[in-house]
Amino acid sequence: MLNQNNSHFHPKINEIFKPLKKMQLLTELLFLAMISAKFTLLIQVQRTIDSISPDNTAGTQRYLKLCALLILLFFLINCVFQYFFRNLQYNSHYTLIKSLFGLALEKDCAFHEKYVSSAVLSMVKDDSKFISDWKSIGIITVTGNVVTMVFAFVIMLRYSVLIAAVIFLAILLCFCITQYISKIISAKTYDLQVSNTEMNRKIIDYLNGIRDIKQLKKEPFFRDQLVNFIDRNTCRHSRGISQYYSVFTSIYAVLTTALPVLSILIGVILILQQQYTIGSMIAVFALAENLQEPVLTIPDFLNLRRQALAMQSKILPVLQASPADYATKTLESMEAFSFHSDSYAFQDGKTILRHVDFVVRKGKPVIVKGESGKGKTSLFNLISRFYSTQEQPVSMEYNGIPVETIPPWLYYQHVLQAQQQPCIFQDTVLKNITLGEACDTQALEKVLHTACLEEFVASKGLDFQITQNGENISGGQRQRIGLARVLLREPDILMLDEPTSALDPELVSVLTERVAQYCLHHGIALILISHNDSFEQYYREMRIPVEFVWV
Repeated sequence: MLNQNNSHFHPKINEIFKPLKKMQLLTELLFLAMISAKFTLLIQVQRTIDSISPDNTAGTQRYLKLCALLILLFFLINCVFQYFFRNLQYNSHYTLIKSLFGLALEKDCAFHEKYVSSAVLSMVKDDSKFISDWKSIGIITVTGNVVTMVFAFVIMLRYSVLIAAVIFLAILLCFCITQYISKIISAKTYDLQVSNTEMNRKIIDYLNGIRDIKQLKKEPFFRDQLVNFIDRNTCRHSRGISQYYSVFTSIYAVLTTALPVLSILIGVILILQQQYTIGSMIAVFALAENLQEPVLTIPDFLNLRRQALAMQSKILPVLQASPADYATKTLESMEAFSFHSDSYAFQDGKTILRHVDFVVRKGKPVIVKGESGKGKTSLFNLISRFYSTQEQPVSMEYNGIPVETIPPWLYYQHVLQAQQQPCIFQDTVLKNITLGEACDTQALEKVLHTACLEEFVASKGLDFQITQNGENISGGQRQRIGLARVLLREPDILMLDEPTSALDPELVSVLTERVAQYCLHHGIALILISHNDSFEQYYREMRIPVEFVWV
């Protein structure tokens, strides 16, 4: 639920929007210039009307020319203002998306275990829109419309205190009522966004399982699952918002219709009493018309501020700094890495890795053995710090240093795991391997050879464009690009989980020999999970000592 006590924006949010202050100020000044031109034009129109008489044709013509110039000026200022206003809105949202995505990437793996990708996507892209709209154009819009309202009332007072007082009281009453309604709308909007996040997660989960859905002919089942969720949750929240918005907008619709009519009715009475002119009545009517936008916009944007604060509480996990204080500042090349586990328990109660102890030595191979489901991959994820060891009887030391005291970025300079499903993105082969880092040509060629990519690169080239998720290359090529990526960085510990699983049989022995030799040559401790025993067989034939770890 919405935290009503949250009334300020997070310092990180304020920091993100600091570079946009100059553009905001310029846009605000243009808004004020446009308001000034508009009200100056209204006053000139009143003077033009009141100057109309057979004896003052020249004076009326001068006023008409001035009105024409003011219309042109208003048009030009409005064009420039609208450009900066819209540009500011778009730039602000993209700036916030870029910053939030960067912050999300900097979070540790425990964060990404807790929040699935669809939830992070919703925080970064959808929830942030409320915040960026308020922090960019919201403040400008409210300020500009408040100035419009003040100008309108001040000028209106010049024409009629009575009309100004009546209109002011009507607006004040409506504002008090709608502020209460807008708080309810804000809370319900927060609930709707939470529901939308869950809906996104379900859609992604179902689409990820499309093969099972198609094989088992369960399209109607999963469609109904989503339909039922939307009907029970998302639609329910949106209906509530629609109900309150109907009252909210109806109040102001009646008010904005009534204000100009009210000004005319009172104006007619004052004219009959010879306390008013027709020009003044038209001017006040126009001023009342100009109050329509502030009357509608100010409450709407104040409600946007509440929604932005509510969404801020939703994206707070991304904004909050990591509480970890790492004591280790530097790390030498690995001599020994120790792992000890009494057991490791998942949230569902499943327990693995009972009484597992081993030490990894520099440049020495380790092969992890065990039945399926006993925790071999989880062991890798613990060493890689993808899983948290907090409140678990698990300890790891790198050169005698507790792993939890080492900053992740420093740790990953020495310990890497090649992913079975590596991150392959739309770019060149070279970019997918180097990830934008400069590298030595000879080192790159050696890595391409080790990962059995030399023929692929010879035929396609390093500039070959890989499509999103590597859809235009084979699974084995994707896996070997991921392998080349970690080999290039020459870690002290390299973990490979089924490194030959996606390879053709004729490539298995070649890659096994090349990777084993590469690691031995560079002093890399290779930790392996492999069911085809190709590495075990190679080490046995070459009489290279191997440590076996049983889980």
